[in-house]
This record gives sequence, C-alpha cells and structure tokens, in this order.
Amino acid sequence: QHATSRSRSYNNKIKGFFKQTDDEHTYTSAVIDGFSFDFGAGGIHGSLTKTTVHSDVNDVIIDIDVASYYPNIGIKNKLYPEHLGTGWCDAMDHMYHERLRVGKKTAEGNAYKLGLNGGYGKSNDKFSAFLDAQYTMAITVNGQLLLCMLAEQLMKIPEMRMIQANTDGVSFKVPRQYIPDVERICTWWEDLTGLELEGEFYSKMCIRDCNSYIAVFE
Repeated sequence: QHATSRSRSYNNKIKGFFKQTDDEHTYTSAVIDGFSFDFGAGGIHGSLTKTTVHSDVNDVIIDIDVASYYPNIGIKNKLYPEHLGTGWCDAMDHMYHERLRVGKKTAEGNAYKLGLNGGYGKSNDKFSAFLDAQYTMAITVNGQLLLCMLAEQLMKIPEMRMIQANTDGVSFKVPRQYIPDVERICTWWEDLTGLELEGEFYSKMCIRDCNSYIAVFE
C-alpha cells in the first residue's frame, strides 16, 4: 500500500492537534489507498466528504467502535495520573462495570459515562486536580496506533473501502461475503488489546465531513 505524509498548519489555536510551536498547531496525516488518516493530540480522524454511501445486496456498511475507548485503555494498561496512583484505574473500572450493570441508556448509565469520559478529559485541564498530560497523551497516542492496527488488518480484505475513522472507531464498506473475515479480525484485535468492540450495520451514510453525517441503521 502506498503511503504519503504531510503536515497541515493552523494560525489559530485548535484544541486537539499536535503543537509544533507556541503559536502554531499542526496535525500529521497518512494517506493509505486514497484515504487520509489524520493524527492529532485528541485522537485520529478521517472521512470521505460531501458524499452518500449505500449498502446493497452485495456490500454492506459496517461501523465498529471501542467501548469506552480512552478510559478502558487506561484501565487495561494501568495508566493513571501519576499523583493519584493505581486507585484511579480501580475507580474507572468500577464506573465502567456499573454503567453496564445499570444500562448504558439509563440516567445512571449516562452519569457513569460522564464520569468516565469527564475524568479522562480533565486530565488535560490545567485547572483540574486530575491534570497529568503524560497520562492524557499516553492514552491518545496509543489509542490512535491501536485503531490504525485494526484498520490496517481490515483494509487487507478484498474490495474493502474506508469511510471514516473517528477517535474510537472506524466505518467502512465491505462485500457481505467477507463479514466472517471482519469478525475474525475484530476478535483477534480484542484478544490482543483486552478491549471490546461494538458493531452496527448501516444501510446508508450521508456525509458532509467527519463530524457531520447521518447514518441509517440497516
């Protein structure tokens, strides 16, 4: 697969991109088979733009994401704000399983989700008691590399076409005959990382960009 890299610069401060100098933020991209994976301090992004993608009798759109991705990277790999110790991982693990117990779509489940994601997010807030940028970046950088590893294996499937990569998951179109291969790759990735993947089938995606799209369940 042919890959190229480039760096894009922004004059204004944009949260979530790698900082090159005091007054300039950049992110780095890798273009693989025509699809651009953009790497930033907040996570990986990439998307087809201004298009509509449909499933049909031969091909299907599959969306895969990782359950509570960033919190669980910390839990599974014992990453934590240095001044708070391993008890941080225990607390995050407790909230994660309590969310599953009470139900993700309940008010209590949403509260636990806020605790998980908010706790991680505040590790990059200079006004927060959770501040530890080393913890923040250990998770985001490794998270991007792990997701790239998943995408790399999926892109070996014949006629697979990437649609999106967005922080904690990927969307792609693939011949229905290769769904067992998708499942096999996902199981391999879960066994390797200790993380859990969740999947959906879409009948259609109407996309403006990575953050603005409509997905219709099959």
